Amino acid sequence: MGVARDSKAPTVSIETVLVVRPIKVIGVLFGVVAVLLLSLSLAATAWLHADGAREGLWERCTYNQTVPDWVDCGQALPRDWVTICQSLCLVSLIVCVIAIVVASIGLRTANFQAKYRLYWGGLVCFFIAALIEIISLVIFPIKFLDEIENREQAHWSFGWAYIVGWVGAVTEFIAGLLLLLDRGAEEIVYKENVIQEESKNGIEAGGNKEAVEANTSV
Repeated sequence: MGVARDSKAPTVSIETVLVVRPIKVIGVLFGVVAVLLLSLSLAATAWLHADGAREGLWERCTYNQTVPDWVDCGQALPRDWVTICQSLCLVSLIVCVIAIVVASIGLRTANFQAKYRLYWGGLVCFFIAALIEIISLVIFPIKFLDEIENREQAHWSFGWAYIVGWVGAVTEFIAGLLLLLDRGAEEIVYKENVIQEESKNGIEAGGNKEAVEANTSV
């Protein structure tokens, strides 16, 4: 006596899995660190020290001769080259923030074409921000030394805020470089689930078969 056997066609489902590459996350974190460093450098008054005074982009501070460790700070004299340095540093900071936002959106989206463009947009912004900051860091000491070259016994040195500015520029460059080096890595994975179901004498047996396939590189 034959046993009736019913079978069902396999069910196939496609699942999209977003894989976040650690090196891209590290690149964005470098961008965040760069913003903090640039903000600190921009606000500080210790870019350069000369003749008992220190000067930043916004203020000039003079050490008090009667009270140790006391400084009198006031707004720096308006000079065209200082205004240029201020503008360049602000633009570098803003572009770096834009790069972080763009790259972060790229990390979250599952749209392949959008990810590719967002990553490229982010790394280009990081490189532009680093270039702008470097230009400002080069202009400031050159023009400052032009002003004091005629002074007798003019002693000067770089301040800690100026060094922090360079560290911020390098950090911006590293952030862009990390995104550039990882631009060809896979980001989106398509998982194919094949479910085969059979029923025999009222008893169902199920099996799973998974095939994982990565899409085109980002």
